[in-house]
Amino acid sequence: MSDRRRRHRRPRLRTSLAAVLAATLTTTACAIGPGGINGSIPVDPASFPAGPIEVVVPYEAGGGTDQMIRALTQPVGDELGSEPLVVLNQPGGAGTIGTTRVVAASPDGHTLGFIAGGPVTVQPHYGRTIYSYDDVTPIARIAVAPIVLAVPADSPWNTLDDLLDDVRATPGSVRYASTGAGNPANLAMEKLDIAADVETTQVPFESSAESVTAVLGGNVEAAAGSPAGFAASVQSGDLRILANLGSVKGTGYEDVPTLRESGYDIATDITSGFIAPKDIPDEVAAEIAQAIGTALEDPAVREQIELSGAVPRFGDSADYAADIAAEYRDNGEVLRAAGLL
Repeated sequence: MSDRRRRHRRPRLRTSLAAVLAATLTTTACAIGPGGINGSIPVDPASFPAGPIEVVVPYEAGGGTDQMIRALTQPVGDELGSEPLVVLNQPGGAGTIGTTRVVAASPDGHTLGFIAGGPVTVQPHYGRTIYSYDDVTPIARIAVAPIVLAVPADSPWNTLDDLLDDVRATPGSVRYASTGAGNPANLAMEKLDIAADVETTQVPFESSAESVTAVLGGNVEAAAGSPAGFAASVQSGDLRILANLGSVKGTGYEDVPTLRESGYDIATDITSGFIAPKDIPDEVAAEIAQAIGTALEDPAVREQIELSGAVPRFGDSADYAADIAAEYRDNGEVLRAAGLL
């Protein structure tokens, strides 16, 4: 990767991170009260749940992660003997605004988060968040999805090699939309650029919905993200998945080769799951995880997750904690190699 490319990217990234820091600290300062965000103190685990359970989704409503949690609100609530989980979408700061709300909440089990990796496995590397990756309690893994590269249905590229040939002929000519510098989709493309010795151009957007609009409108040639973000447009025939940059295959891209199948020994997956504040009682965390695991056994719930393009894959707190730690380490290596730190 050229020095010119690295110098071009760093100022934009630093400006974005400064905005993230300011917004994150402002949100936290306004939100935290005695006992945390919801003003309560940890409850007796025997009395849990003692009221509604809020799930903070740090992304826009209607996106891929949001679609998954909507399939789980009723069944998980039923298993816990409570009302359906209440979803609060709090986007911004590459997912750090909503995640900060979870980190700062009272650890009583009534405030959870539902994330797709980046807010805890990428953003803390920059040193601009008030939390680290281990300042949350992983509750349960829900699903795994690869990063995929989508193009308009009428794109002249039929294979990844077709796209790479054009990039080699004209470096930087292929622009792809993603949800921001340093997020999983961007990291997946950075890894591809390094492995294939090419230079693509990232155009950042706030959400997967904006990325889809950009590629369908011809503002960019492709879009990188989770299959869930592209599922509706793939099903309608407006987009198609050109490349699977991960290691798993799901509905809508079963026949698309992974990068390893295409000769590049790299993969980038997104692990989605529930998190909680760090000091949540073990008994409460275990009860929530058990309810989630039972809910995921329902074929109707699994079907909804699969329709979003993810692959249902339950994991308990220990499994999910291991995933987060591994992704945090791997993402740090890629960020350094790409000159983004």
